Amino acid sequence: MKLNLRMLVLVVGIALLLTACGGGGGGGQTGGGQTGGGGQTGGATTGAPEPVTIQIGSDGENLAFDKKELTVKAGQQVTLEFKNNSVAQQHNWVLVKGGETVASQIANDGLVAGLEKDYLPEDQSNIIAHTGVVEPQASASITFTAPAAGTYLYICTVPGHYPLMQGTLTVQ
Repeated sequence: MKLNLRMLVLVVGIALLLTACGGGGGGGQTGGGQTGGGGQTGGATTGAPEPVTIQIGSDGENLAFDKKELTVKAGQQVTLEFKNNSVAQQHNWVLVKGGETVASQIANDGLVAGLEKDYLPEDQSNIIAHTGVVEPQASASITFTAPAAGTYLYICTVPGHYPLMQGTLTVQ
């Protein structure tokens, strides 16, 4: 009887441990302020990952984002909350479809487009998602569907900010 009770406690303990740790991906996400991506309970029946909210900002007066790496799942609905933490500079957040060459072209074309077009090029075929220009101490929020698995650059296209102000979004 004692052995069966110990075995039952052991099995229940292992089941609880697996349930608590298994959740489906919360631990693999980086980028700090993400919320809503812990367990995948709702996504398990539909095959789609649960929506996630990512919080990212500028790094004060530095030409940098406060997070250099973000991770999401392919097909996941992503709400990105961008906070411009500068007291003097404008910033935006632009997710690029392509590498450094494409990002550089988007930044250069954005310079020509000017502030009235949020420093974004006319041809946005290589832009997955973007905020508008965000004034100092202000915020913007966008929602988009994560693209196919891969690594994507996000940049700021305000003149002079790229290539210093960039990071990577890893889509699993």
